[in-house]
Amino acid sequence: MKVEIRNDKVIIDGYVNAVERFSKPLYDKKGKFIERIMPSVFRRAIEKNDAIKVLLNHDYDMELANTKDGSANLYEDNIGLRAIVEITEPTVIEKAKKKKLRGWSFGFSCNKEEETINEDGLRERTVRDIELIEVSIIDDRKTPAYIGTSIEMRDDDFTLIEYRSEEFEEDSFSYEEQSEKEQDFDSMTASQKREILHSAYKQAFNEGWLEDYDDKYVYGTIKEYDALYKMPYSIVDGTVNIDTNNQVKVVRGGYKEVREDNQVPEQPQNVDVEKIDYSKYEKMLDEIRRK
Repeated sequence: MKVEIRNDKVIIDGYVNAVERFSKPLYDKKGKFIERIMPSVFRRAIEKNDAIKVLLNHDYDMELANTKDGSANLYEDNIGLRAIVEITEPTVIEKAKKKKLRGWSFGFSCNKEEETINEDGLRERTVRDIELIEVSIIDDRKTPAYIGTSIEMRDDDFTLIEYRSEEFEEDSFSYEEQSEKEQDFDSMTASQKREILHSAYKQAFNEGWLEDYDDKYVYGTIKEYDALYKMPYSIVDGTVNIDTNNQVKVVRGGYKEVREDNQVPEQPQNVDVEKIDYSKYEKMLDEIRRK
């Protein structure tokens, strides 16, 4: 878990839960068991819920970010569920500075599961489909407990909400504190630049996607499956400003500009070449025919 502290926000990046890996022993009303969440389960859950909240300690009165406004980015890769979250809540910023953040947790309801008994007589639970309700950041007031449940009223029905947390390991945390205003954008790595520009782009176009950037322009869509545009950007006192009023439609392959909606990108004119004089060849053919 990486915690990056800036002037007015905290960026937290880490894995909330791994996939296809059995947990340590857990306990429910039937006794002890181990559990694994299968690949693609988190991906499907994220696709079904476009407004997943990021909370502090599972407290709905402390919403820190949300996938809907782009302040939280959740996705599943080959390791598991990864979260990249921008938080501007002063309480959390202060806790981050004091290194009092303790890890990730998440709440879900299970739609599909399988249980078997292994050779040691222990129940093995395999989770194949869930509803991802929320993801939480845990601080020093609430040490991560791997399992917990609650019953909530959802959609006019009672739903069992389960909670899971990765076990806290002190040496797994990385804290970095830096002043965003003092950062030199030119000295950043390509991934750091993309992260900053991507964050600003998602704030400008929640349904868009940043495809590329250079020293002057960002290139991306304004909404999903839309055309590609380039827009100038600038960085003043560590803040990215994208000129959204100056949009120019482009196409991939060098990002050539499209002058009109029904016009292909302007192409260079063909260079005139000297015409071939075929008359001498026709005379030679005539002479051959006469022989």
